[in-house]
Amino acid sequence: MRPPYTIREYDPFRDAKNQAGEKLTPQDLKSLDDIRKKSAAPNKDGTASPVFSRRRDGALTASNYVGVLATPRETVIEILPKIDFGDQDDAGHQETKKYFLKMLRSYRGLRHAAQLPESRIGEMRRFPMLEVFIRQFLENLQVLARGGLARRYVSVEENLPHLRGRILFRDHIRRNLTNQARFFVAHDELSANRPANRLIHKALAMLRPQVQSGENRQLLRELSAAFADVPKTANPHADWRKHRVDRSMRHYGPVMQWVGLFLFRHGLTTFAGRHANLSLLFPMQEIFEDFVTHSFRRYQNQYAVAAQGPQKYLATFKGWDAFKMKPDISLRRGNQVAFILDAKWKRINGRATDRKHNIDQADMYQLYAYGKRYRCKTVALIYPKNESFKDPLQYNFLDDNDSKDLKLLCLPFDVTDAQQSVEKAMKELID
Repeated sequence: MRPPYTIREYDPFRDAKNQAGEKLTPQDLKSLDDIRKKSAAPNKDGTASPVFSRRRDGALTASNYVGVLATPRETVIEILPKIDFGDQDDAGHQETKKYFLKMLRSYRGLRHAAQLPESRIGEMRRFPMLEVFIRQFLENLQVLARGGLARRYVSVEENLPHLRGRILFRDHIRRNLTNQARFFVAHDELSANRPANRLIHKALAMLRPQVQSGENRQLLRELSAAFADVPKTANPHADWRKHRVDRSMRHYGPVMQWVGLFLFRHGLTTFAGRHANLSLLFPMQEIFEDFVTHSFRRYQNQYAVAAQGPQKYLATFKGWDAFKMKPDISLRRGNQVAFILDAKWKRINGRATDRKHNIDQADMYQLYAYGKRYRCKTVALIYPKNESFKDPLQYNFLDDNDSKDLKLLCLPFDVTDAQQSVEKAMKELID
């Protein structure tokens, strides 16, 4: 079995062997370029979320999406976030996987799925990412199967050697005129043939060729046997619209979110089809934003933390509110917003002679508007810590018409030590 091809954000895909001896074929590279083209196409709302990009030298590179995908040739590709470990060498990517899995625990796209216990992350970092995700799905499904598959009564018409339910006389006479030992009847039967179960069976069948771990294969075989009497869905989208996790099916909640991820990429990237057999690519910007929000909630108690709010409007038009503002993170005391924070998964350069330090000007405009509208004295952009950005940067906005100065901080956030990052950030904000 071929090991996965592992790459980090912004590194180029190549058909030459990498450090681990893994190699992509020209067909794999063609499939990845097809994914790039499809994901770069505008959606119905006019936006696009390109998964990959091309550098000036023509090399195809990973962008701001991380996770796993499998090409039509069943080559599994892992894309890992670029995390700075200082002088530590992470050639085997185990530390990167560990912290990526920790960050995923607070990701909004997996909010309803049973999370990988933090105590198991150290163990699971040694496995390929796809096997980790599949194992989490299978363990959730194992819990569901032990609790019993959801069933419902369905009407069944059949020709039986005994009387059951009610006789359908017209069909009974037509079929059994010369065989009075049988009865054509209609009766209700408790069946597991429900949309949710059909979708789960479809997901199991789709994952079977992707699984390489012996433990995962064994668990998948056992669970497939539990669904042997359930047909695989013939129309996944129709069954997804029909399925409901009602009061009697609460134990289906975590499993169905994984089914949505595997079959429909819900909350993830939008591409699908012949270019990839399977994809679980997560937007790193959202993962970082959610992880920073979770960390401020966990490691400081001076301020209440709100995500994507409180919402206000920037302007009015003919008496109607316009241009809604939704800060990534706000720190409040009572009803007063003290600080607005905006998390950006981007590498900036604190040592650069350029005074912009690779900070997007649009982000500065946005934080200025937040500070004025919410009447803050300090706002902050939070970026991942890296070798060229370890210390805070401070900007003071110029405003000749306002005696109150508005300060903007650029704060480094070390994802390997979230507690210390929050403590340092709070000190900078309050000082």
